[in-house]
Amino acid sequence: MKFIVKDIDLYLSEVGDGDPDLQYTQQEEYVMHQRCLGRWTARSEKHLRSRIEDFIGYPVESINYEVKA
Repeated sequence: MKFIVKDIDLYLSEVGDGDPDLQYTQQEEYVMHQRCLGRWTARSEKHLRSRIEDFIGYPVESINYEVKA
């Protein structure tokens, strides 16, 4: 199946364990989210989440997508 990811939230809360020098900037977080948007091929939503997590390296908190035939 083809998925068009329109919006995504990644779990980045624990990055840097509260140390501002080790946390991502807002711009870095924005770029990471943008890299996850667009067309993905997967067998199911669970597989889609797994593919995105493997690609970006962080868990998906929520995802908004459209299925294309």
